[in-house]
Amino acid sequence: MHGIVRGPDRRGMRGVMVSNGHDVVRTDDDGAFRLPDRGRFVFLTRPAGFTASPWWQPAGPDPLTFDLDLHPQALPFAFVHLSDTHVSVPGGMAVGSQRSEHALYPEGGLAGQLGDFLTALPEVAPDVQAVFLTGDLVDHGLPDEYAALMEVLGASPAPVHTIPGNHDHMNGGHENVLTAHNYLTNTGDPAEYERHLGPRWYSFDVPGLHVVAMDWHTHELGLDDAAQEAWLRADLAQVPEHTPWALLFHDQPGRYVLDAAPRPPVATFSGHWHTSRVVEVDGVLHVNTPPALFAGLDYSPPSWRKVTWDGERFTLDTIALHAPARSEAAGALRKATIAATPRPGTAAVGRSGAGVTAWQTFLAGAGHRQGVSVAGDRLFAGSQIEDAPAGAVQALDARTGEVLWTARTAAAVKVSPAVVGDLVVAAEVTGDVAAYRAETGEPVWRRPSSDPLRRFAWGAPTPAGQSVVVGDQADLRRLDARTGEVLWRRTDLAPHHNLVNHAAPLVVGDLVAIGWWPSPQYPRGLDLATGADRWPAEAAASLADFPEAKRLLVMGTAAFDPATDAVLMPGYAATISVDATSGRLRWIARHEGSFSPAAPLVTDAGVVVTVGGRGLRLLDPEDGGTRWDLPVAPAAPFPLQPYAKTGGTVLAPPLLLEDRLLLPGLDGTVRTVSLEGTELARLDLGVPIAAPLTDAGEHVVGIGVDGGIFALEKGDLS
Repeated sequence: MHGIVRGPDRRGMRGVMVSNGHDVVRTDDDGAFRLPDRGRFVFLTRPAGFTASPWWQPAGPDPLTFDLDLHPQALPFAFVHLSDTHVSVPGGMAVGSQRSEHALYPEGGLAGQLGDFLTALPEVAPDVQAVFLTGDLVDHGLPDEYAALMEVLGASPAPVHTIPGNHDHMNGGHENVLTAHNYLTNTGDPAEYERHLGPRWYSFDVPGLHVVAMDWHTHELGLDDAAQEAWLRADLAQVPEHTPWALLFHDQPGRYVLDAAPRPPVATFSGHWHTSRVVEVDGVLHVNTPPALFAGLDYSPPSWRKVTWDGERFTLDTIALHAPARSEAAGALRKATIAATPRPGTAAVGRSGAGVTAWQTFLAGAGHRQGVSVAGDRLFAGSQIEDAPAGAVQALDARTGEVLWTARTAAAVKVSPAVVGDLVVAAEVTGDVAAYRAETGEPVWRRPSSDPLRRFAWGAPTPAGQSVVVGDQADLRRLDARTGEVLWRRTDLAPHHNLVNHAAPLVVGDLVAIGWWPSPQYPRGLDLATGADRWPAEAAASLADFPEAKRLLVMGTAAFDPATDAVLMPGYAATISVDATSGRLRWIARHEGSFSPAAPLVTDAGVVVTVGGRGLRLLDPEDGGTRWDLPVAPAAPFPLQPYAKTGGTVLAPPLLLEDRLLLPGLDGTVRTVSLEGTELARLDLGVPIAAPLTDAGEHVVGIGVDGGIFALEKGDLS
């Protein structure tokens, strides 16, 4: 295969990289190139400051001509990182289909949403020079979805660089497979992506940076991993060693991917997990961006990132897509769950002007679903910073809100710290677990993650005597809280996959009870002392059909009902009751709410469950029957429930305070509800609350999505 690359003057241009997907060469003095006769495409590495249309052509025996045109670029180079747009086409919503409103994931993105976002870029981010879109461009890999996508991309005011994700290779199928790397994913066929978008791995240059794009899904499936890795080595061999490079990959790349490169990248950009996660591992920045068009599986709002490369480092600005323009809290909501954003006129510590809060201060980072832990007159909170690989654990005076100490962390802390004796134990999103002295914040020990690249840790550590149980279904550990020593570890409960786990272990006596999604499909009971199975495998024998099994996708932390000896778990559109002794299913109470992470609340009146996005329900602990139902009108400024495009008000569980319930809302209110299901009062705090409230003695304490931690006078809540 051979041809010529011409510059803007339409003369041959020297030194341009050309590839067939296996071999990489540079053009000679006349702009000519010659490649071995293999591969489906021939494509250019577009040099910084140039563009080409087309930049790829089907391979064939005839001479190929590529014309480069000037496309001015400069440092700092700003681009938008988008991921997981899941463009779908309305219609065809047959019950039982993947496009059905009854399906587990009923909503994808719409081409119009993506088009509106891209069209607005010159106004919203006028300095942006490109868009990097890292996979799951369409929802089911179908031709009509690709047609809608291509129309939108063709009208974009900024060039869009795409790579495929696993959904792009579905071609309407959804069969699962376990890969050689113990990864649970779907099978795939890349033909439809190639037909519409061409090469699935390629490179291009921007000022001071070489960018490599690869196909994670077919690499993970083993369809072309060796070919992609060989091409990567050939591509980087043509790039001077001093030139930094970045990797676009649909999933966060594991070590087996990064180790295939002759030298490490300076950064990777990915999606796939439908989460926000920014970490640094071995000096490499890893940026995982949530869906832009609907809420993420970490209950993050639809978001996008503006990334600026200055020739040496990247700066991130993560923005909630649905931030309202007209609101006193608009500035805070623009960075909702992303960074601490004190509102104008709000004192760092002190009584608010509205007279509602006893005190309010702001954490080092944003709040989200993490609550506050209490020990004596101290509060302990974790916070997240989504614009950098950073977070914090902090101690505050429960009476005044004064920050007593701050321990900065190398990654976000998205869960509540656990207080064990005189230590505070916190888990970072990498899976690292560390202990700090409760009095001073002095670090005591750190237990590194088993795999900081593949651990996406959203489960809080649970105290168990002088230990904590922490982890996910692929790596669950019991650690000695005094030393960090691993007392036992389970890595056989489920394969690795990309669906984040929000469930913290429930410890009842010598039982550790926990459920996950999507695997293992049935909740597990383990022995606290050894980590061995306590519940027999036969406990799942009653599950006969797929719809029933779907209700066992456990979304959050369980609760224990001593009156019925039951473990109560929040599932997908259901609450699940499991016998604590045998592990056998007692009942399933179906309800609306799909992804509902809030733990059930056991009261004398019954079991209070949070129906995510909808309201509260009281269940009979014996059979799961509904005793009362309290809908809460949806009034949230943006969606936080996974796959949702509109905001529901309720996400966090209520707090039981004597004979009443305190329900925090995404509409910025705290509702007081009787145990008979009647709303008694409402306080307006002005900023969404996704985290549970905590009884802190004199006050009730909570964290807003802007990172503001507040204390409410109990008398105001009666």
